[in-house]
Amino acid sequence: MNKLAVFVEGFTEILFVEKLIEELAGQNKVLIEQIRIRGGSNAPRTTRTIRAAKPNTGQRYYVLLFDCGGDETVKTRILEEHENLTQSGYSRIIGIRDVRPNFTYADIPKLERGLPTYIRTSLIPVTFILSVMEIEAWFLAEATHYPKIDPTISTAAIKTQLGFDPETDDMERRTHPTDDLNRCYALGGKSYQKGTRTTVDALDYALVYMHLTDKFSYLKQLISLIDTFLA
Repeated sequence: MNKLAVFVEGFTEILFVEKLIEELAGQNKVLIEQIRIRGGSNAPRTTRTIRAAKPNTGQRYYVLLFDCGGDETVKTRILEEHENLTQSGYSRIIGIRDVRPNFTYADIPKLERGLPTYIRTSLIPVTFILSVMEIEAWFLAEATHYPKIDPTISTAAIKTQLGFDPETDDMERRTHPTDDLNRCYALGGKSYQKGTRTTVDALDYALVYMHLTDKFSYLKQLISLIDTFLA
């Protein structure tokens, strides 16, 4: 069985990556397990299974998703688990983290240079994916999902009332995508809730695959890595 490990900042990212992989692979072809890791420096390290994988019925692929509890801990958890995952037969590790709040857009080259430091190249490959400035920027740009949140939300209303166009503007240049998404939803009397399935399930993954990859280079790289894993 081909095995992939993905380390992310929090539960919103867990839900998105899980849904993305299921859409690309088909729900019946991949086993996905979710693990939450907390502590380790000033508190005891704890590991808990959030959701166990379904029974193995001949699936070819297995994905282990790690909720690391913060952007700064994504690399730390990878360093902790790298050797064990290599010995356990995993083929690759992907680490996904936001840029904000600890880095600005101008800091991205410095962040990119620093992430591979101390990663052991003798072990399985590790690839870092940056969601610029947050993963919610990807959600903002998938404009067809807004009416699914509420029929009154449209890109025209967002452009008129909030002053930006999520369909044509560069969402990586938005400094607070989570706040922007919440303001978009507020046009329909709704609110954006991190860590819930509402937005993740409303996204059109065919559009994410075919069109958003032209706007977000790191999203394109993430999907390419998953495609390669599933090949």
